[in-house]
Amino acid sequence: MELRGEKIVLRPMTLKGRYQFYRWATKSDAAPYWYGELYGDDVPSYVVFKHEFPDYYFDGSSIQKGRAFVIYKGDEKIGQINYNEIEERDHSVELDILIASQKYQNKGLGTDAIKTLLNYLFNKMAIRRCRIEVISKNPRAEKAFQKAGFAKIYTYIRKGIVWVVMECLSPTSKEVIKAETSTKKNNFHNL
Repeated sequence: MELRGEKIVLRPMTLKGRYQFYRWATKSDAAPYWYGELYGDDVPSYVVFKHEFPDYYFDGSSIQKGRAFVIYKGDEKIGQINYNEIEERDHSVELDILIASQKYQNKGLGTDAIKTLLNYLFNKMAIRRCRIEVISKNPRAEKAFQKAGFAKIYTYIRKGIVWVVMECLSPTSKEVIKAETSTKKNNFHNL
């Protein structure tokens, strides 16, 4: 499988790629936004990381529980994007992304990767809502998600850190909400 965006290509990450993902999450330019001081916790060992991102993220054995993709710019691996376990009750899912090197940040590649994965999730996996939690000290990520169609829903504080929760609805979900809102307005006017 290959998911093509305008500027990038997403390919499923394999078990062989998990260690690279770990290195990006803990040792790259993106690492401060994944683990450590900003989050009020320690950088995990590879053993702990493997528990956070089990085999199914990389071998496709349980796509309902999550899947990781390598982000390619040409032939170069520049980061990863994944979706986590799908919530069956409302067909929603949470996303994570990292662009490992500053060389590839602020170039619209993250936004393109997000849009590409959203297209797959909405059209092939019947997802209705995607969400993300962004640390407020990472406005670049918040901006990338906004450009991809996410809207800020609320903020909260955990361990003294402000988090921004954002979501993006599938086109189908947007149509349903619009129809429901229209019906409510009509019912109100008919009273």
